[in-house]
Order: sequence, then C-alpha cells, then structure tokens
Amino acid sequence: MSFFMRQRYVPLLSAGLLLGLSGCFIDVDERPVLPPYRPVLMSRATLEQSVALVPARPMRNTGKIYLKDKYLFINERYEGIHIIDNHDPAQPRNVGFLRIPGNVDVAMRGALLYADNAVDLVTINLANPADARVVGRTRNAFPELAPPEPASIEPEYRPENRPTDAVVVGWQKVNN
Repeated sequence: MSFFMRQRYVPLLSAGLLLGLSGCFIDVDERPVLPPYRPVLMSRATLEQSVALVPARPMRNTGKIYLKDKYLFINERYEGIHIIDNHDPAQPRNVGFLRIPGNVDVAMRGALLYADNAVDLVTINLANPADARVVGRTRNAFPELAPPEPASIEPEYRPENRPTDAVVVGWQKVNN
C-alpha cells in the first residue's frame, strides 16, 4: 500500500471504529428500576399456631374462589379465607374468616380444605364451617413466598440476613 493510500484510509478506518464503538456503551440510568419489597415475617412457632376461625371481616385483596355445596370460600391474599354462606344466593352472608397467614391457594376434597400457610400445607376440616379446625400440617411443603412482582429486596431483608426461624407470610411494597 502506498504512502498516499495509507494517509487516506487510516483516518477513515479510525473514524469508522470510533463510530462503531459508540453504540457499545450502556447508560446505567436506562436500566429498569425494580420496586423495593420487604418480606412480612413470622416466627415458625407463631405460624404453626396462627390458623384460626375469627369473626367475618370486609374483603380487600381477594384472590381465588372455591364453591363447595352452599358455601363460597374466597381467598384474601396472604391473609386467609372468607367463608360465605350462599344458601340464599340473593343474600349471601359472610359468616367468618379463616385466618391463614401466607395463604394464596386453596383446594378441597370432601369436607377437607387444603391451604398453603406460607411454606406449610394445612388441612382443615370444614364439615361444619362454623367449627373449622386444623387436622393436619405438612411442614415446608412449598418454597418461600415470592414477591408479587419482580422486585429488589433490601439487603437487610434478604434470606441470609433474617432470623433463622423466620417464615415469609407476605410482602409489603416499600414507598420511597
């Protein structure tokens, strides 16, 4: 290659490389910002004593619905299950709330209701919904409850920094 051609192509080649490299830089500010969440924690001992039939309460954050005979069982995310007497569909009655911290899903077979109690599976006899009682518990049947949406978890709330007996029973969005 002659000296004249080298003088002409070197600046063109250099300019082409500089233009090509400018597209490789990532602007850190353009990454999506994930909302921070904090886990709602409960000790293992408290979790195992937490399932109880309590007075009816208003519905706020409902999830799945299960129909069994003349009763509706309506999940309140992370809280438990509303028991609705539907004998008269024109006037359903909220007869009680089955408190089950960390509850998201339910299933029934016969008179037995199966529900997640955070990481545990509880079996509740509902032959008489006014006298609901736990008849079984399988510990650690499920993985830890995940945040409701992709999120960042503050360092002090990550699993390795929580008390050893803590169980996640829900998630709370942090408002900055």
